[in-house]
Amino acid sequence: MSAARHLGIDVGTSGLRVAALGADGECLWLEKADWPVPAVDHGHEQDPALWWAAFDGLMCRLGETGGLTEVDSLAFAGTSGTVLTIDTDGRPQGPALMYDDPRGDESLVALRRLDLDPDAQLSALARWRFLAEKRGRAGRPVSQADWFVTRLTGRHVSDSNNALKWGFGAVTEQWPAALLDRFGDQLPEVHRPGTAVAPITPDLARHWNLPETTIVAAGTTDSMAALWASGATAEGDGVTSLGSTLALKLISATPVSDAASGVYSHRFGDRFAVSGASNTGGRVLAAFFDSEELASLSESIDPTAPDTLGYWPLAGRGERFPVVAPDMSPRLTPRPDDPAAFLGGMLRGIARIEALGYRRFAALGGTAVRRVLSSGGGAHNPVFSRIRARALGVPVQTAEHTEAAVGAARLAQRATRADGASE
Repeated sequence: MSAARHLGIDVGTSGLRVAALGADGECLWLEKADWPVPAVDHGHEQDPALWWAAFDGLMCRLGETGGLTEVDSLAFAGTSGTVLTIDTDGRPQGPALMYDDPRGDESLVALRRLDLDPDAQLSALARWRFLAEKRGRAGRPVSQADWFVTRLTGRHVSDSNNALKWGFGAVTEQWPAALLDRFGDQLPEVHRPGTAVAPITPDLARHWNLPETTIVAAGTTDSMAALWASGATAEGDGVTSLGSTLALKLISATPVSDAASGVYSHRFGDRFAVSGASNTGGRVLAAFFDSEELASLSESIDPTAPDTLGYWPLAGRGERFPVVAPDMSPRLTPRPDDPAAFLGGMLRGIARIEALGYRRFAALGGTAVRRVLSSGGGAHNPVFSRIRARALGVPVQTAEHTEAAVGAARLAQRATRADGASE
């Protein structure tokens, strides 16, 4: 195994991935470790001890090979909105509430009464308040990525991407006064992603055969790490994730935030990543076609044909971007007898929604899209790519990397540069 210089760790819901970059920034290897995901009757909780056991076991194995002896820095990405509380020594006070746990809605209503920006993202803050008020956990809040940084450095810190859903200001890069007045020193110190936090503690460095000079960098969310991995670097670069849903990100000179259309912005170095996610995507395609049918039927679709069916493909009721319409029903009629024509209508509908999303970003003041990098299963369908390029009016290319762990490793690499996270 080649010696790594920078490590990126993507912590997910069922396992974690570690990516290693060499001195030239090229990805050397990827490793993974999984944990059992418990079945639950309601909500979605996980024990952080499972995360740590998987991470520690993998790092011990990698350290035994000698592949970690030249590591300069490392960084973590985690699921955005996952929350746990820790005591003053960094120990978890109980299971984490995962990003898709619906509890905290009552707390969210109360938080909205504070003097905060109406577009502020507060879902993680609401889960913390649920833990504090309903479970009696009055400790410090951390995200999934934050907790690993705390374990490795002993410092209660966060990054401005994960902290966004705690109400942190992406533009001001400060906690709002209303939150400071209410929660004071319980809130973490926040850094830009890719800036140095502190060296790893000496005992963990020795345990994993890492240099004691290894820097732990401020991390990010899983979706923002994927943006760093994609190869998008310039203003006007868009990244579309064509997974079960359709997620868009755009590198913009100016931030955009509009709750009415499901749009918000993260920091991306000195620029911003404008983001929005539609409920259309691969999940609705999978309801009608299997993977073999998608591939074979796509071959008979004319990518230059006009969009005459006007579909808005949804797997169920409700849309969140480029419009927020909780009661919207799927629009999949009229349905042609020819299955290829039906699939073509769905692909054109998804492409139209994607184009509307990027236009919405621009209409709200974001940079106009100039090219789109694609990831996810749909990125490998050449007919779909041509349909999308026609709808978007810009070049459509495949993302350089799709692993969020690679993006986290690139943030770790930035922490060793003199200019930190600046462009």
